[in-house]
Amino acid sequence: MRLPAHGANPRKLYEYCNIPLPERYIDFSVNTNPYMLPPSLWPSQTEFCQWAMEYPDPEARQLAELLAETEGVSPAKLLIANGASECIYLLAKLFANKRAGILEPTFSEYRRACQAHGCNIVLLVATEERNWKYEQQELMKLIEEVDVLFLCHPNNPTGTVMKEDELYALLAAAEEARTFTVIDEAFYPFWFGGFTAMQWMNDFSRLIVLRSLTKIHHLAGARIGYMAANEAVIEKVKALQPPWSVSRIAQQLALRFLPLEEFAAQTKQMIAQERERITGILRAYGYSVSSSVANFYLLRRPGCPTEELFFSLLKEGIVPRHTVNFPGLDGRYLRFAVKTKEENDELLHVLKRWGT
Repeated sequence: MRLPAHGANPRKLYEYCNIPLPERYIDFSVNTNPYMLPPSLWPSQTEFCQWAMEYPDPEARQLAELLAETEGVSPAKLLIANGASECIYLLAKLFANKRAGILEPTFSEYRRACQAHGCNIVLLVATEERNWKYEQQELMKLIEEVDVLFLCHPNNPTGTVMKEDELYALLAAAEEARTFTVIDEAFYPFWFGGFTAMQWMNDFSRLIVLRSLTKIHHLAGARIGYMAANEAVIEKVKALQPPWSVSRIAQQLALRFLPLEEFAAQTKQMIAQERERITGILRAYGYSVSSSVANFYLLRRPGCPTEELFFSLLKEGIVPRHTVNFPGLDGRYLRFAVKTKEENDELLHVLKRWGT
Protein backbone atom coordinates (compact mmCIF):
# COMPACT_ATOMS: atom_id res chain seq x y z
CA MET A 1 0.00 0.00 0.00
CA ARG A 2 1.26 3.46 -0.93
CA LEU A 3 1.05 5.86 2.02
CA PRO A 4 1.67 9.64 2.20
CA ALA A 5 5.38 10.46 2.48
CA HIS A 6 4.85 12.69 5.52
CA GLY A 7 2.53 13.11 8.47
CA ALA A 8 0.13 15.98 9.17
CA ASN A 9 -2.25 14.98 6.37
CA PRO A 10 -4.94 12.80 8.02
CA ARG A 11 -7.54 13.16 5.28
CA LYS A 12 -5.16 11.89 2.65
CA LEU A 13 -4.01 9.07 4.94
CA TYR A 14 -7.56 7.84 5.55
CA GLU A 15 -8.21 8.03 1.81
CA TYR A 16 -5.10 5.98 1.00
CA CYS A 17 -6.04 3.40 3.64
CA ASN A 18 -9.62 3.22 2.39
CA ILE A 19 -10.95 3.94 5.90
CA PRO A 20 -13.89 6.32 6.45
CA LEU A 21 -12.79 9.60 8.01
CA PRO A 22 -14.08 9.71 11.63
CA GLU A 23 -16.14 12.69 12.74
CA ARG A 24 -13.43 13.39 15.28
CA TYR A 25 -9.77 12.40 15.24
CA ILE A 26 -6.50 13.44 16.93
CA ASP A 27 -3.51 13.89 14.66
CA PHE A 28 -0.48 12.44 16.44
CA SER A 29 1.43 12.43 13.15
CA VAL A 30 2.00 16.20 13.19
CA ASN A 31 5.01 17.25 15.25
CA THR A 32 4.40 20.96 15.74
CA ASN A 33 3.73 22.69 19.06
CA PRO A 34 0.50 21.39 20.69
CA TYR A 35 0.16 24.55 22.79
CA MET A 36 -1.48 27.46 21.01
CA LEU A 37 -0.50 31.12 21.14
CA PRO A 38 -3.30 33.39 22.39
CA PRO A 39 -5.23 35.00 19.52
CA SER A 40 -4.32 38.42 20.92
CA LEU A 41 -0.68 37.84 19.92
CA TRP A 42 -1.52 37.18 16.28
CA PRO A 43 -1.52 40.03 13.74
CA SER A 44 -4.72 41.82 12.84
CA GLN A 45 -6.56 41.24 9.57
CA THR A 46 -5.37 44.65 8.41
CA GLU A 47 -1.74 43.67 9.02
CA PHE A 48 -2.19 40.38 7.17
CA CYS A 49 -3.71 42.19 4.19
CA GLN A 50 -0.91 44.75 4.11
CA TRP A 51 1.80 42.06 4.22
CA ALA A 52 0.09 40.03 1.51
CA MET A 53 0.03 42.98 -0.87
CA GLU A 54 3.72 43.88 -0.53
CA TYR A 55 6.79 42.24 -2.04
CA PRO A 56 9.06 40.70 0.58
CA ASP A 57 12.63 41.78 1.24
CA PRO A 58 14.55 39.19 -0.84
CA GLU A 59 17.37 39.23 1.72
CA ALA A 60 15.04 39.13 4.76
CA ARG A 61 17.54 41.48 6.35
CA GLN A 62 15.50 42.49 9.40
CA LEU A 63 14.88 38.85 10.33
CA ALA A 64 18.49 37.91 9.61
CA GLU A 65 19.70 40.66 11.95
CA LEU A 66 17.36 39.51 14.73
CA LEU A 67 18.47 35.89 14.35
CA ALA A 68 22.14 36.89 14.19
CA GLU A 69 21.79 38.72 17.49
CA THR A 70 19.99 35.75 19.05
CA GLU A 71 22.48 33.15 17.78
CA GLY A 72 25.62 35.23 18.25
CA VAL A 73 26.75 35.06 14.62
CA SER A 74 27.17 37.55 11.80
CA PRO A 75 24.12 38.14 9.55
CA ALA A 76 26.42 37.22 6.65
CA LYS A 77 26.49 33.67 8.03
CA LEU A 78 22.70 33.27 7.77
CA LEU A 79 20.34 32.47 4.93
CA ILE A 80 16.57 32.77 5.45
CA ALA A 81 14.61 30.18 3.47
CA ASN A 82 11.17 28.82 2.70
CA GLY A 83 11.37 26.37 5.60
CA ALA A 84 14.31 24.16 6.52
CA SER A 85 13.20 21.91 3.66
CA GLU A 86 14.26 24.53 1.10
CA CYS A 87 17.67 24.63 2.79
CA ILE A 88 17.95 20.86 2.36
CA TYR A 89 17.18 21.02 -1.36
CA LEU A 90 19.48 23.99 -1.93
CA LEU A 91 22.31 22.10 -0.23
CA ALA A 92 21.60 18.97 -2.28
CA LYS A 93 21.90 21.15 -5.38
CA LEU A 94 25.14 22.64 -4.07
CA PHE A 95 26.56 19.15 -3.55
CA ALA A 96 25.04 17.69 -6.74
CA ASN A 97 26.75 14.49 -7.95
CA LYS A 98 28.90 14.36 -4.79
CA ARG A 99 29.04 11.59 -2.17
CA ALA A 100 26.43 12.22 0.54
CA GLY A 101 26.28 10.37 3.85
CA ILE A 102 22.94 10.06 5.65
CA LEU A 103 22.45 8.75 9.18
CA GLU A 104 19.28 6.67 9.08
CA PRO A 105 16.52 6.25 10.10
CA THR A 106 15.84 9.93 9.61
CA PHE A 107 13.88 12.64 7.80
CA SER A 108 13.24 11.34 4.30
CA GLU A 109 13.87 14.64 2.48
CA TYR A 110 17.67 14.36 2.80
CA ARG A 111 17.57 11.20 0.70
CA ARG A 112 14.97 12.53 -1.75
CA ALA A 113 16.86 15.80 -2.28
CA CYS A 114 20.20 14.07 -2.75
CA GLN A 115 18.72 11.54 -5.17
CA ALA A 116 17.11 14.35 -7.17
CA HIS A 117 20.54 15.94 -7.64
CA GLY A 118 22.46 12.81 -8.56
CA CYS A 119 24.34 12.31 -5.31
CA ASN A 120 25.95 8.97 -4.51
CA ILE A 121 24.29 8.18 -1.18
CA VAL A 122 25.98 6.21 1.60
CA LEU A 123 23.75 5.16 4.52
CA LEU A 124 24.64 4.34 8.11
CA VAL A 125 21.66 2.79 9.89
CA ALA A 126 21.13 2.75 13.67
CA THR A 127 19.00 0.12 15.39
CA GLU A 128 16.78 -0.18 18.44
CA GLU A 129 19.22 -2.74 19.88
CA ARG A 130 21.85 0.03 19.99
CA ASN A 131 19.32 2.50 21.40
CA TRP A 132 19.38 4.29 18.02
CA LYS A 133 23.03 5.25 18.51
CA TYR A 134 25.92 5.06 16.04
CA GLU A 135 29.30 3.57 16.79
CA GLN A 136 31.88 6.37 16.81
CA GLN A 137 34.28 4.32 14.68
CA GLU A 138 31.59 3.81 12.05
CA LEU A 139 30.90 7.55 12.00
CA MET A 140 34.57 8.39 11.58
CA LYS A 141 34.88 5.91 8.71
CA LEU A 142 31.80 7.39 7.00
CA ILE A 143 33.23 10.90 7.32
CA GLU A 144 36.26 9.80 5.30
CA GLU A 145 34.06 8.34 2.54
CA VAL A 146 31.71 11.25 1.78
CA ASP A 147 31.77 14.91 0.78
CA VAL A 148 28.80 15.91 2.92
CA LEU A 149 27.04 14.28 5.88
CA PHE A 150 23.41 14.91 6.87
CA LEU A 151 22.56 14.51 10.56
CA CYS A 152 19.18 15.32 12.12
CA HIS A 153 19.75 16.34 15.76
CA PRO A 154 17.48 15.70 17.67
CA ASN A 155 16.73 12.99 15.17
CA ASN A 156 13.39 12.54 13.46
CA PRO A 157 11.70 10.03 14.00
CA THR A 158 13.51 8.66 17.08
CA GLY A 159 14.00 11.92 18.99
CA THR A 160 17.45 10.73 20.08
CA VAL A 161 20.67 12.76 20.27
CA MET A 162 24.44 12.32 20.45
CA LYS A 163 26.52 13.27 23.47
CA GLU A 164 28.00 16.74 23.20
CA ASP A 165 31.61 15.56 23.18
CA GLU A 166 30.82 12.91 20.55
CA LEU A 167 29.23 15.45 18.21
CA TYR A 168 32.16 17.82 18.66
CA ALA A 169 34.59 15.00 17.87
CA LEU A 170 32.59 14.17 14.74
CA LEU A 171 32.71 17.79 13.56
CA ALA A 172 36.45 17.98 14.26
CA ALA A 173 37.05 14.81 12.24
CA ALA A 174 34.88 16.15 9.41
CA GLU A 175 36.86 19.38 9.34
CA GLU A 176 40.11 17.45 9.08
CA ALA A 177 38.66 15.22 6.33
CA ARG A 178 37.35 18.30 4.47
CA THR A 179 33.81 16.93 4.74
CA PHE A 180 30.83 19.23 5.19
CA THR A 181 28.44 18.34 8.02
CA VAL A 182 24.80 19.45 7.90
CA ILE A 183 23.21 19.43 11.35
CA ASP A 184 19.44 19.77 11.08
CA GLU A 185 18.20 21.24 14.37
CA ALA A 186 14.53 21.60 13.40
CA PHE A 187 13.46 20.14 16.75
CA TYR A 188 16.12 21.74 18.93
CA PRO A 189 13.61 24.29 20.32
CA PHE A 190 11.77 21.39 22.05
CA TRP A 191 14.90 19.94 23.68
CA PHE A 192 14.84 20.90 27.38
CA GLY A 193 18.40 21.43 28.62
CA GLY A 194 19.87 20.61 25.23
CA PHE A 195 22.90 21.94 23.37
CA THR A 196 23.25 23.30 19.85
CA ALA A 197 25.95 22.91 17.22
CA MET A 198 25.48 26.63 16.58
CA GLN A 199 27.94 27.24 19.44
CA TRP A 200 30.74 25.88 17.21
CA MET A 201 29.87 27.91 14.12
CA ASN A 202 33.10 29.92 14.38
CA ASP A 203 35.20 26.80 15.08
CA PHE A 204 34.44 24.73 11.98
CA SER A 205 34.42 26.14 8.45
CA ARG A 206 32.51 23.10 7.11
CA LEU A 207 29.70 23.10 9.65
CA ILE A 208 26.20 23.91 8.37
CA VAL A 209 23.30 24.20 10.83
CA LEU A 210 19.64 24.21 9.80
CA ARG A 211 16.77 25.53 11.89
CA SER A 212 13.01 25.60 11.45
CA LEU A 213 10.76 28.39 12.69
CA THR A 214 7.61 26.45 11.83
CA LYS A 215 7.58 23.82 14.59
CA ILE A 216 7.41 25.69 17.87
CA HIS A 217 5.89 28.93 16.54
CA HIS A 218 2.91 27.44 14.65
CA LEU A 219 4.14 28.63 11.27
CA ALA A 220 4.01 25.35 9.34
CA GLY A 221 1.73 26.92 6.75
CA ALA A 222 3.86 30.04 6.42
CA ARG A 223 7.06 28.06 5.64
CA ILE A 224 10.15 29.68 7.11
CA GLY A 225 13.51 28.47 8.38
CA TYR A 226 17.18 29.34 8.10
CA MET A 227 20.68 28.07 7.54
CA ALA A 228 23.88 29.07 9.34
CA ALA A 229 27.28 28.48 7.75
CA ASN A 230 30.44 30.36 6.85
CA GLU A 231 30.09 33.30 4.50
CA ALA A 232 31.46 31.46 1.46
CA VAL A 233 28.88 28.66 1.77
CA ILE A 234 26.04 31.12 2.33
CA GLU A 235 26.97 33.08 -0.80
CA LYS A 236 27.04 29.92 -2.91
CA VAL A 237 23.66 28.78 -1.61
CA LYS A 238 22.11 32.23 -2.06
CA ALA A 239 23.07 32.08 -5.71
CA LEU A 240 20.92 28.95 -6.03
CA GLN A 241 17.90 30.32 -4.17
CA PRO A 242 14.95 31.69 -6.20
CA PRO A 243 14.18 35.40 -5.66
CA TRP A 244 11.46 36.29 -3.10
CA SER A 245 11.65 32.74 -1.73
CA VAL A 246 10.35 33.80 1.69
CA SER A 247 7.06 35.69 1.67
CA ARG A 248 6.56 38.95 3.51
CA ILE A 249 3.86 37.26 5.60
CA ALA A 250 6.31 34.58 6.75
CA GLN A 251 9.02 37.14 7.54
CA GLN A 252 6.66 39.35 9.53
CA LEU A 253 5.19 36.44 11.47
CA ALA A 254 8.68 35.27 12.42
CA LEU A 255 9.59 38.78 13.55
CA ARG A 256 6.38 38.86 15.61
CA PHE A 257 6.83 35.47 17.30
CA LEU A 258 10.59 35.07 17.76
CA PRO A 259 10.79 37.52 20.70
CA LEU A 260 8.20 35.44 22.62
CA GLU A 261 10.94 33.64 24.51
CA GLU A 262 8.82 32.93 27.59
CA PHE A 263 6.26 31.05 25.50
CA ALA A 264 8.99 28.94 23.90
CA ALA A 265 10.61 28.21 27.27
CA GLN A 266 7.30 27.18 28.86
CA THR A 267 6.50 24.96 25.87
CA LYS A 268 9.87 23.24 26.12
CA GLN A 269 9.39 22.46 29.80
CA MET A 270 5.79 21.27 29.43
CA ILE A 271 6.69 19.03 26.49
CA ALA A 272 9.55 17.46 28.46
CA GLN A 273 7.34 16.77 31.48
CA GLU A 274 4.52 15.34 29.41
CA ARG A 275 6.85 13.21 27.30
CA GLU A 276 8.44 11.66 30.38
CA ARG A 277 5.01 10.95 31.87
CA ILE A 278 3.51 9.21 28.86
CA THR A 279 6.61 7.29 27.76
CA GLY A 280 6.97 5.94 31.30
CA ILE A 281 3.38 4.73 31.24
CA LEU A 282 3.80 3.20 27.77
CA ARG A 283 6.89 1.28 28.86
CA ALA A 284 4.92 -0.02 31.83
CA TYR A 285 2.27 -1.21 29.34
CA GLY A 286 4.96 -3.26 27.58
CA TYR A 287 5.80 -0.96 24.68
CA SER A 288 9.28 -0.27 23.38
CA VAL A 289 9.70 3.54 23.27
CA SER A 290 12.70 5.50 21.97
CA SER A 291 14.69 7.66 24.40
CA SER A 292 13.50 10.90 22.86
CA VAL A 293 14.37 14.44 23.94
CA ALA A 294 12.00 15.99 21.39
CA ASN A 295 8.24 16.48 21.01
CA PHE A 296 7.68 12.99 19.56
CA TYR A 297 8.80 9.41 20.14
CA LEU A 298 9.05 6.10 18.32
CA LEU A 299 6.93 3.19 19.54
CA ARG A 300 6.75 -0.56 18.93
CA ARG A 301 4.64 -3.22 20.62
CA PRO A 302 6.72 -6.42 20.87
CA GLY A 303 4.78 -9.40 19.60
CA CYS A 304 2.10 -7.24 17.96
CA PRO A 305 1.95 -6.64 14.18
CA THR A 306 2.47 -2.90 13.75
CA GLU A 307 0.22 -2.77 10.69
CA GLU A 308 -2.66 -4.21 12.71
CA LEU A 309 -2.13 -1.61 15.45
CA PHE A 310 -1.83 1.18 12.88
CA PHE A 311 -5.17 0.45 11.20
CA SER A 312 -6.93 -0.13 14.51
CA LEU A 313 -5.80 3.27 15.81
CA LEU A 314 -6.97 5.00 12.63
CA LYS A 315 -10.42 3.46 13.03
CA GLU A 316 -10.57 4.83 16.58
CA GLY A 317 -9.63 8.35 15.49
CA ILE A 318 -5.97 8.17 16.57
CA VAL A 319 -3.63 9.16 13.72
CA PRO A 320 -0.03 7.95 14.17
CA ARG A 321 2.87 8.55 11.77
CA HIS A 322 3.71 5.42 9.82
CA THR A 323 7.39 4.51 9.29
CA VAL A 324 7.12 2.65 5.98
CA ASN A 325 9.45 5.11 4.21
CA PHE A 326 12.16 5.21 6.89
CA PRO A 327 15.10 2.91 6.01
CA GLY A 328 15.81 0.70 8.98
CA LEU A 329 12.27 1.00 10.33
CA ASP A 330 10.32 -0.31 7.34
CA GLY A 331 6.92 0.13 8.96
CA ARG A 332 7.74 -1.84 12.13
CA TYR A 333 7.33 1.24 14.35
CA LEU A 334 4.92 4.13 14.78
CA ARG A 335 5.80 7.72 15.68
CA PHE A 336 3.59 9.77 17.98
CA ALA A 337 3.74 13.47 18.76
CA VAL A 338 3.65 14.70 22.34
CA LYS A 339 0.40 16.63 22.52
CA THR A 340 -1.68 18.11 25.36
CA LYS A 341 -2.33 16.04 28.49
CA GLU A 342 -5.96 15.46 27.53
CA GLU A 343 -5.02 14.24 24.04
CA ASN A 344 -2.18 12.09 25.34
CA ASP A 345 -4.52 10.50 27.88
CA GLU A 346 -6.87 9.50 25.05
CA LEU A 347 -3.96 7.82 23.30
CA LEU A 348 -2.90 6.05 26.49
CA HIS A 349 -6.45 4.80 27.01
CA VAL A 350 -6.49 3.19 23.57
CA LEU A 351 -2.94 1.81 23.71
CA LYS A 352 -3.51 0.27 27.14
CA ARG A 353 -5.82 -2.28 25.51
CA TRP A 354 -2.96 -3.37 23.27
CA GLY A 355 -0.42 -3.54 26.09
CA THR A 356 0.23 -6.19 28.68
